[in-house]
Amino acid sequence: MAKDYYQLLGVPRGAEEKEIKSAYRKLARKYHPDVNPNDKTAEAKFKEISEAYGVLSDGEKRKLYDQFGSNWDQIQNVGGPGGGVGIPNDQDIPFDIGGGFGPIFEQLFGGGMGGARGVRFQDLEQGQPRDVEKVVEITLEEVDSGTKRVLTYQTMDAGRVQGQLTTVPTTKKVEVKIPAGIEDGKKLRIPGKGAAGANGRAGDLYVVIKWKANPQFQWKTDHLEAEVDIPFTTAALGGEVRVPTLRGSVKMRIPEGTQGGQTFRLAGQGVSRLNGGRGDLMAKVRITVPKRMSEEQRRLLQQLAKLETVAS
Repeated sequence: MAKDYYQLLGVPRGAEEKEIKSAYRKLARKYHPDVNPNDKTAEAKFKEISEAYGVLSDGEKRKLYDQFGSNWDQIQNVGGPGGGVGIPNDQDIPFDIGGGFGPIFEQLFGGGMGGARGVRFQDLEQGQPRDVEKVVEITLEEVDSGTKRVLTYQTMDAGRVQGQLTTVPTTKKVEVKIPAGIEDGKKLRIPGKGAAGANGRAGDLYVVIKWKANPQFQWKTDHLEAEVDIPFTTAALGGEVRVPTLRGSVKMRIPEGTQGGQTFRLAGQGVSRLNGGRGDLMAKVRITVPKRMSEEQRRLLQQLAKLETVAS
């Protein structure tokens, strides 16, 4: 049964971005592997809600999901409704036709390969090899550690049948190694994995890397930024708090009298760099106040308020 991303996050289909983010953060704290060590059920649940958030937090993906449901990713692979969206230089559109995808392709492009935008027909007439682009999304955790993807896509290879130039749909599969620290928008070139020409030579495959949005971290030029919740008592008196990173959590010392919005630099706790080393993590303080207090807590705060009044 196809997953219902809205149901996974517990939000209605018309939920706003803020509501979706809030629901995800609440569930992520509940099911995070650091909170549930060695709990495979919690780990699986965390992966599901992260997948759901990755789609619903992205405006374009959410539109496709709302329209096509579980087929949204296949629609995205062919450039979305209208054909050729996001495919530069009039190059071939990489797509999968498995699992009954043919009818969807015909719906998008009016039936038949001839209606698909992005194919350079002048090249087909000349039987020239062509390059192919494929967009791959990776998480910040994968950016930090490096990862791999197995891509399955189709090219329209040129060939001759009884002396006549024609095109043959060819399914190709390739494993792509994505190095740690790769930049957002960077292209990886895989030689000879594009569309083949009439002479048998093939163009190249270009894998365009796109970073997925992350609800905990924001990327700023060369470092990460994250908000850290700190109890008002810790901010006033000083102490230690744990700060999330891409590789777990670390302790951070909070000096006495810390103010809301104050930012602390955690050197080397950001994202890996392509040429080695890691950037920094900038932890921005967000002071929290308890919604409910015991009578003793209330009494002590009232005493503090009186002392502050006298001091002023």
